[in-house]
Amino acid sequence: MRSAPDLLLGLPISMPLVLDMDGTLIAGDMLFKSFIANIRRNPLIAISCAGWLTRGRAFLKSQLAARYHVEWASVQFHKEVVDLAIREKNAGRTVVIATAADVAIATTVASKLGFIDRVFASDGERNYKGAAKARILEEAFPGGFIYAGDSAADLAIWKQASGIVLVNVRESVADAARKLERPVLELSAHIKVGAVL
Repeated sequence: MRSAPDLLLGLPISMPLVLDMDGTLIAGDMLFKSFIANIRRNPLIAISCAGWLTRGRAFLKSQLAARYHVEWASVQFHKEVVDLAIREKNAGRTVVIATAADVAIATTVASKLGFIDRVFASDGERNYKGAAKARILEEAFPGGFIYAGDSAADLAIWKQASGIVLVNVRESVADAARKLERPVLELSAHIKVGAVL
């Protein structure tokens, strides 16, 4: 067990490290990747997408994910985020993915990495983005959590988090996150292609 000064943001090891997926753990957006892959295979699926979207964004994601095989050669992981997660996992901290991406894709990514303990993801009915993600994390981790994200949508989660990890965020988002007066770690993530880490 590490001494207090070595702890991530000085926060107890009992607090999990929660990683957003799109733009944080990986470069890009899995909804976009799944849409493009499906369109290439069957251009007429665009018509179905319009219908699926009328049932909500989560439903659209689930339908695209069900027809998508992750092409690992094109997946780009953010090296600093992966390194941080592995370091924290080895120190005894729980590492979690919480993403608005569909659960089928999120669990596939988690199983490939091998250091993820739990996954929260959109499930065809609920789209776990912003405030919806914040609520589920508050319920799951009442003792607090550290959240790594990359966008303005993550401000709703950082407001509830005990610690903040900023990954390649715009300066305006970083300023807003810093004003929350939580401990902050800023990462300028570099790309590592492929899932062999």
